[in-house]
Amino acid sequence: MPPESRLAPSVSDKLPLLPTDPGVYLMKDGRGEIIYIGKAINLRNRVRSYFTGPGADTHLASRVLRDAAHDMEWIVTRTEVEALILEANLIRRHTPRYNVDLKDDKHYPYIRVTLSEAFPRLLVTRQAEKNGKGSKDLYFGPYTNARAMRNTVQYLNRVFRIRDCDLKLPVEVPVRPCLSYHIGRCDAPCAHHIGSEDYRKLVDEAVLLLRGKGRELRTRLEESMRAEAAAQRYESAGKLRDQIRDLETVQARQRVDLGSDHEPKDFIAVSRSGKIGSVTVMEAREGFLSDRKQFEVRIPLEQDEGAVLTEFLTTYYLDRSRGEIPREILLSHPLPGEDNMEPLLRELRGAAVTVEVPQRGEKRRQMELALANAAMQLTEYLARREKKERQNHRVTALQEDLGLVSPPIRIEGFDNSHLSGTDTVASNVVFVDGRPSKKDYRHYNVKTVEGIDDFASMREVLGRRFRRMREEVAEGKARPNLILIDGGKGQLHMAVQAQKEFGFEDIPILGLAKRIEEIFLPNQSDPILLPKTSAALQLLQHVRDEAHRFAITFQRSKRKVRLVGSWLDEIPGVGEKTKMKLIRDFKSPLKIKEATGKELAAVAGKAAAKRILAWLETEGKSGKDGVAPSENQTESAAGLTIEAG
Repeated sequence: MPPESRLAPSVSDKLPLLPTDPGVYLMKDGRGEIIYIGKAINLRNRVRSYFTGPGADTHLASRVLRDAAHDMEWIVTRTEVEALILEANLIRRHTPRYNVDLKDDKHYPYIRVTLSEAFPRLLVTRQAEKNGKGSKDLYFGPYTNARAMRNTVQYLNRVFRIRDCDLKLPVEVPVRPCLSYHIGRCDAPCAHHIGSEDYRKLVDEAVLLLRGKGRELRTRLEESMRAEAAAQRYESAGKLRDQIRDLETVQARQRVDLGSDHEPKDFIAVSRSGKIGSVTVMEAREGFLSDRKQFEVRIPLEQDEGAVLTEFLTTYYLDRSRGEIPREILLSHPLPGEDNMEPLLRELRGAAVTVEVPQRGEKRRQMELALANAAMQLTEYLARREKKERQNHRVTALQEDLGLVSPPIRIEGFDNSHLSGTDTVASNVVFVDGRPSKKDYRHYNVKTVEGIDDFASMREVLGRRFRRMREEVAEGKARPNLILIDGGKGQLHMAVQAQKEFGFEDIPILGLAKRIEEIFLPNQSDPILLPKTSAALQLLQHVRDEAHRFAITFQRSKRKVRLVGSWLDEIPGVGEKTKMKLIRDFKSPLKIKEATGKELAAVAGKAAAKRILAWLETEGKSGKDGVAPSENQTESAAGLTIEAG
């Protein structure tokens, strides 16, 4: 059967209507969702190539799109450059299933220079807005190494004395400068110690360094330093000298051997394995390696390296300012014949751009380094993916070993914790696809149970969880596929009672006892024992141990709050630091109770000790807060009792 005869009617009917103009095509599935967006110099030839001709049955992209596409639309543009820009914007907006996806690119941070403010700042943001939409701010990035980017911001703030406060400047009445001014980290525009023009010069110098123009910046600084020294303004000249030294230190770390070629250039290499790829961008500016960025890309249709680079280049450079796009862009693989990237980049940069694949010389050696980085990063991505698949394998193993109807994609684990019957709490942890989902963790204060009663505590907590689950189901939220109780038959029995009361008997529930890792199921007297090497048991142990850890952590924090929030809060003049000193030195409320006035004074000072003893004497006589009168109240804190938790 010819490939075209197997197309959905709406697609086959539209193929003859395709124009020969450049433009963008959008393919949709049976629900009307966009699954693929592409661009073409000739829409008719490009789209028909997926469904007719010799490659329609051999290429993965053709086979997948032919089977998945139930409808399509197209948008005609005037030029291929317009088609490239439109394609990139549409992909970003709709994130189609089968397009090459720069993994989580929208979450990479940027450096924002707030030029819209009279006294600009350097901020970290994950929402970069296109310049030219009413905003004067500059954006640099994206940066895949957030720590290195934050170090860069701190370095620029320190060297160029850029403010890091959030005051709305300018202010009519000068304010008192903060510590940053006194340690030489800011020139205090809030105190009118520097005007907007002089401050803006400092910001412009920082921007030069962000753009990789360190050589030009150094020339400016040296000229300014000589001018300040000639005018006998030696303090100002000294600051400039220190800036030059800092700049030399940074550049010395970044130096790469590019010979006499100091033209700005980007080396972009891709390494691919099936549907996963890695792209490395090495930025060289004025003979310096100014940055290295690495991206994980998803390649659903297993396009070749050239096609991956085409989509990456469009996405990567579309939001960058003109000053960030270099004169030369060097690639590890050639682009497809019909994809002429240079006109697009020329329009974005506002000047000529050369795109080529280096074949020899120093440029080729640098490209091999970029390729090695991409290959190394791809190995890490694949290892991470393999680990994820192993975790998913534990979910499958658990379903098989326990005979569950469906895989336990979402597991909720519960545990109780208390200290000698006080401060009883419970934890509710959530695992999704075999991994902790910490944003879904919850803890409970047990309200209706007094003393040590793990069974009743579990009954209360599960009842509250199922009550809340009713509301979540009504809101369309996911239910757990499995509930794990830390404990044996007794805890499990109470959990099952709560389950029946609220009508969730269809959710599988089990208990895991610690002694020999016995798995208890409802209405089943004998436990299940799995081998210690079992992937299913390891997953259950992970959930159980995480529930225990979370419960213990919450119980300890609650106990600490009770310890600190005691009768000491009621004593006038005894502050938080004094309370913490007493607790730290005496270790327990009982020892504070037994301390003499001299011992209290040694820790908290004479004034605080007098206040404590005076309060004990007056409040103790009335029996307030459980404090009984003492025969020697002026010399001792005897008779004092507080909650120990």
